[in-house]
Amino acid sequence: MTGDRKAPPDLKGIAGYESPYPYMDRLQEKMEERLAHRVPATGRFCGFCYGRLRESDSTCGFCSADIAEAGTVPEIPQDVLRAYQVRQKSESRWVYGGAFLGLIIASVAFVLMVTWGPGPLGHPAAAFAMLIGGGYLLAQLFGPLLGGQIGYRRGARARDTLWAQHLATRDGANDRSRAPTENGPSPAP
Repeated sequence: MTGDRKAPPDLKGIAGYESPYPYMDRLQEKMEERLAHRVPATGRFCGFCYGRLRESDSTCGFCSADIAEAGTVPEIPQDVLRAYQVRQKSESRWVYGGAFLGLIIASVAFVLMVTWGPGPLGHPAAAFAMLIGGGYLLAQLFGPLLGGQIGYRRGARARDTLWAQHLATRDGANDRSRAPTENGPSPAP
């Protein structure tokens, strides 16, 4: 009978989510630094993924694009920064919300123990220890452990959707600018 059991599914990616754009996760921390104004807004960036480049780079260290082919841009577009910010905010909301839920559960348990706890469980010292210790443990359980997983998956999906829209808009604009005109092919930009 034990041979009939299904094996647990293999989880891929982070928190069970595998991004169709693997370079996005590598760039997330760098874009968060840019959003927090810890790095200069202008510089030399990859024309495809907008990762910061050194002057000596011939390929992007994030998306492996050839710089001669992808080109460079002087700054990161705002809609790209918003996509990264969506993931950051979504994850932080789930982490903080889960942590507060853990603290609320510990507070309710504290009130219940003091109000209706029998014997030593009803002693305020035991209830206070439960509030402090249980509050910490429940905040850690519901915040970073559970809320972080959910927030990462939802935020990464939203970021990837916005990135796909940006790629479609950017590549569609490039295709239209190179589309043939009535007088023949249009010049390369």
